[in-house]
Amino acid sequence: MDKRRSVAFILAAIVAGICAHAQSATEPTVAPPAMPTLSVKTATPIVLEPLKGDHAFDMHADERKLIPQVLNTYGVQATIDSSVISRRIHFEADEVDFAEAVDLLELATGTFVVPLDSLHVFVAADTKENRNKYQRYTTQTIYFPGLANAELADMGNIARNVFGAERIAVDPSHGTVTVRTPETDSEVLSEVYAELGSGKSVLQLEVQLYEIDKTRATNVGVILPTSTTIFNVPSEVKSILSNNASLVDEILASDPALAGNYEAILAALIASGALTGTVFNSPFAVFGGGLTETGLDFSGVSVNMLLNSTDARSLNQLELRVLDQEDATVRSGKRYPILTSSLTSLGSSSSSSGAIPQVQYEDLGLTLKVRPHIGLANDVSLNLDLKLSSLEGVSLNGIPILTNREYTGVVSLRLGDSALIVSDLSKQESLELTGVPGLGDIPGLNGATDRQDTKDIMELAIMITPHVVRQGHQETVGPMLFLPRH
Repeated sequence: MDKRRSVAFILAAIVAGICAHAQSATEPTVAPPAMPTLSVKTATPIVLEPLKGDHAFDMHADERKLIPQVLNTYGVQATIDSSVISRRIHFEADEVDFAEAVDLLELATGTFVVPLDSLHVFVAADTKENRNKYQRYTTQTIYFPGLANAELADMGNIARNVFGAERIAVDPSHGTVTVRTPETDSEVLSEVYAELGSGKSVLQLEVQLYEIDKTRATNVGVILPTSTTIFNVPSEVKSILSNNASLVDEILASDPALAGNYEAILAALIASGALTGTVFNSPFAVFGGGLTETGLDFSGVSVNMLLNSTDARSLNQLELRVLDQEDATVRSGKRYPILTSSLTSLGSSSSSSGAIPQVQYEDLGLTLKVRPHIGLANDVSLNLDLKLSSLEGVSLNGIPILTNREYTGVVSLRLGDSALIVSDLSKQESLELTGVPGLGDIPGLNGATDRQDTKDIMELAIMITPHVVRQGHQETVGPMLFLPRH
């Protein structure tokens, strides 16, 4: 048969890319240019132009005679290959057009039809050898911008494993896949690539990080002295006045009315500052009366009423765009250098060269990984992986010890709703009691013991809100594509 230049197609844009088709497989494939815009010339495809209309058939005839008679009904002339056997069959069809009649003929006779021009076809037995010999092949080069090498290799595997393409060239440097397939497979392969290349959904994740530090310190109560002095008031007054007789005489000379009023004289001496270091210069309490009046020294007693409270909050707000079922990572913290080892080399001189440190950097703080997945009912699942790393403060052989806290889980919510994660980073609480043992436990004497209470709490809250920026596939399933028979 006269081999003609096979048809070449220009695929629709896939993921905002442009697909270019090369010439027939009989000509060498030209490598695409580095720029994404490809300009090619395509051959005019062979299009059959049968007579329009539907026809009914009920025929008993030999295959070699039946096929031309059916096709001639639509004004198409057929050339029968010698591989078509002479076998009498019954062909029956009700009101079918040309395309339907060709499909029924191929199924009934086990043949395939190859167009030669608008009104002539070539018919051969449907065998692998005849397909390779007579079937028209098309070489097409498809440009996939933005695909990773692994995804580009998957596109080539689709043509190889699904369509049985034997000649495939994947060029990661240009982002292209060149495939040589039968002409009947070319259009279906284009539709498959267009369906797969329509792109994943794009989500925008609003991530808000709240860090809350709370400190509360209280110091309330009475601190009693560990020891005290009990004294007889009349005896102590007389002793002090007798030891300071000259001062007493000076007061009586200035104010004779105070004669015999020992307590008033003592108060005047203390007020003038002439007396110091006595039991009456400090707070005291008295009980009893007359000669048995007794005093109790209260020096060293203190009352505390202290409240100190702080509340600090910090906020980080981030917006991330991520593909559906792809990982997004948020880090908040710093990279901390940790000395793992040091190398010291000895030179030829008596002194050694400096030590060369071996440093490993660790991520301290928050590391959050999110993988979203859009469901069928406008919901989204968030695969969360949260890790909190900090220094323990204790070193082993000079190497700091890290503490890690991790959370892994899946959260399902509707689009626009928020997922909230709350974690206690640290919590410290201390209580210190000062006073007489057991005195604060007596009802009514709770304040007789001094209480120092300190609380230090650090909390972390993470709120994630997903929004859809672009919906890749609206349907639950894609279109059904029928592969041509081989």
